[in-house]
Amino acid sequence: MLRQLTRSLFHRAGSSTLIILMLAFAIGANTAIYSVAKAVIFAPLPFPRPDRLALIFESEGGRFTPGVPMISVRPGTFQDWHDQSQSFESMAAVQNMRATIMDADRASVTDGFRVGEGFFETLGVPARWGRYFTPSDYAPGGGPVVILADRFWRSRYNADPGIIGREIVLNGASNRVVGVMPPGFLPTISGNDPQYWVPLRWDPATKYSFVVWGFAVYARLKDGVTLAQATAEMEGVTAHMRAAHPNDYGLRAAIAPLDQYLFASHERLFALLLVAVGLVLLIACANVANLLLARAFERQREFAVRSALGASRVTILRQVLSESLVIALIGGLLGAALSPLLTRPALALLPPGNLPRLDRVEIDGNVLVFTTLISVLAGLLFGVFPAIRAGRGDLSLALRTGGRGSSLGKRERWLSDVLIVAEIAFSLVLLVGGGLLAQTFLKLIRTDPGFRPQQTVAVRLSIPSYRYGDYENGGKNVPRQQLYDRLDQSIGSIPSVREAGLTLKLPLRQFWNPDGVSIEGRAPVTGRNGSPAVSKRFGLPIHGAVNLQTVSPGYLGAIGTPIIRGRAFDDRDRANARMVAVVNEAFVRKFFPNEDPIERRIVVDRTSFAPRMTIVGVVGDARLDGMDQNALPEVFTAMAQLPSSDAWLVARAKGDVDSIGIALQKVVHDIDPEIGIVELTTMTSVMENSLWRERLSALLVGLFAALAALIATGGLYAVISHAVERRTQELGVRVALGASAVRIAQMVLVHGMRVTTIGTAIGALLMAPARRLLARQIYQTSDLPWMIAAVTCFLFILTLLSCWVPLRRALAVDPITALRTE
Repeated sequence: MLRQLTRSLFHRAGSSTLIILMLAFAIGANTAIYSVAKAVIFAPLPFPRPDRLALIFESEGGRFTPGVPMISVRPGTFQDWHDQSQSFESMAAVQNMRATIMDADRASVTDGFRVGEGFFETLGVPARWGRYFTPSDYAPGGGPVVILADRFWRSRYNADPGIIGREIVLNGASNRVVGVMPPGFLPTISGNDPQYWVPLRWDPATKYSFVVWGFAVYARLKDGVTLAQATAEMEGVTAHMRAAHPNDYGLRAAIAPLDQYLFASHERLFALLLVAVGLVLLIACANVANLLLARAFERQREFAVRSALGASRVTILRQVLSESLVIALIGGLLGAALSPLLTRPALALLPPGNLPRLDRVEIDGNVLVFTTLISVLAGLLFGVFPAIRAGRGDLSLALRTGGRGSSLGKRERWLSDVLIVAEIAFSLVLLVGGGLLAQTFLKLIRTDPGFRPQQTVAVRLSIPSYRYGDYENGGKNVPRQQLYDRLDQSIGSIPSVREAGLTLKLPLRQFWNPDGVSIEGRAPVTGRNGSPAVSKRFGLPIHGAVNLQTVSPGYLGAIGTPIIRGRAFDDRDRANARMVAVVNEAFVRKFFPNEDPIERRIVVDRTSFAPRMTIVGVVGDARLDGMDQNALPEVFTAMAQLPSSDAWLVARAKGDVDSIGIALQKVVHDIDPEIGIVELTTMTSVMENSLWRERLSALLVGLFAALAALIATGGLYAVISHAVERRTQELGVRVALGASAVRIAQMVLVHGMRVTTIGTAIGALLMAPARRLLARQIYQTSDLPWMIAAVTCFLFILTLLSCWVPLRRALAVDPITALRTE
């Protein structure tokens, strides 16, 4: 049996190789995409009972929406939640921190967390080495201790098991290592997982503060308590808190299941990719089934001879089915071997810092089992119809004609056409989806970002508090102010720099972080509850929300944002001068649509302080967090008047961008080698990376669509060619009886056009559910009808090309030769 299978496969090596390669690429692509999706989305969180874990934020609406940035928590809010809620088994506050670590005379920066008491117990994962923090680590006067992440321990300390008890220097202070956590312990939504944890020791002055922000809260629900019950209880807690602190509470609690918070915003992207690659597999399966079906038709004489020699129909059926299974298994194994190679380019298209758990992507045993099952099921699906067809039929006719019937039987033609119709329908869905995604990407890449990214370099700095003091939000922060002045002067003096400045946040790298704005001399507006909207802390009328940004005088020129009216910041805007502001056009459109905003006074409510500023200029709109988002009202303040905690250096080069980056780093190092450089990038890269999701979906879906169209076209060609070959005698007779070339061409083309018409019609109907999947990925859905029409025309052109060679063969039939073979 095995020898017979091997002989049969080698006898038809060409078609067998084509089928195996088609399967291998389809299965390999499915395995690669599934492997990435499994690591990022589907793999369970590495915690006991992860469904009980949640993150709690402050929120205006009291509801968690995946993909929408959440508001951080104030210490006073956390303390009230912790003391009054009964739905949670445990609750711990967490604060992001950034540590400067000195390597010889160079500073490197590592991200970590300050974690409150009970944090590790809430998550429930034991330390790999050492221990958790204990109550004594949180007590006043407790020594500085740290727990390391597995990746940090391996990369920086070479996985030294003797690390426990050693002292390492973070932010200029020695910290004793008491534990190392296991790999993948704490994924984050961005993929920038914390590399260490230190105790969060509450400062008595801020423990109950309602003006300090920046905390997140990890919590574990009690057994038997549902999310809805916990949400209802937190509503009651909020109402009690609002009554006790009327000036501090305008927000509610939003509870986000931890897995949804981490992964839900990425589910639609991977669902789209999995559907696309799954359709490619279905198209490949349909095409392989058609090829095997055609091969079974060609072997009718062989089967007839074997039957005449005593082979039973069951024996013939088993042989054909076994051949299909062997081909499928070989294709599956080759696909499994290809999947790691296909995974690498997929990962290369995913920028780090945008997705969680990319470092956990691997082709594991479960994926290989999944691939093998796909192969076996595909083999059964491919082989069952050809096997049934091979095991029955008119044996005497097969012996007489050599397996070449005068025409295709209705059942044979129907099955073959159904498979082609399915291929064309799925191909239309993929091509339309890929076209819409590509159109969206091209529209966004051509959208004006509001700045000029060319020749512009940005360096992100981490200013160590142990050298420049703790940052006071809204305070004078004199050491930082002096540092920024030195940096501003030094980078501006670099010969190859045209313009340079400092900023707190970069365009396209910030999310909407609204603060209330009050316009002097304007009556209060009505709030949601029908009463005047007034700041509870400062008693100011609130006329809307703005994004507050801090920049130095040279920033707007360096980033390329145009001055529309008035002036930009300059040397007049020092610390002791009147506080001034520059606003963008979106601000003017919203608050001064019919007025000149220059010299108007505004107050921005930052909770902890309320700077009063005079508008001196209007600049163009730069997009905050995405090319697909409209510009939002923005207020710029002078860095000298309101220094920021950290900063970006932004410089526009006269020539080579790379040399500018090196020069900027040297300036920072010369001023203070302990200032950490977090990131060096170009604004062109910032703009491109902001479109990573659109670029990835357009590229991969477009690639899958092109592959699907190629497979479907090849399948259509094979079907038409096979039909012409089987109808050689019929066509010869028709020519002999006087049929014209037009009539022969019509017979061939009608078949191809009919299956293409039915396939495109079904594909257009399938776009209804596909449209919902594409809704959040594409710029606008109004182009859908035009895209369907364009793709339909494209598929008909491919159909004509597929029919061309069979048509020429049909027109070249010699009637005498055809009749002689009869």
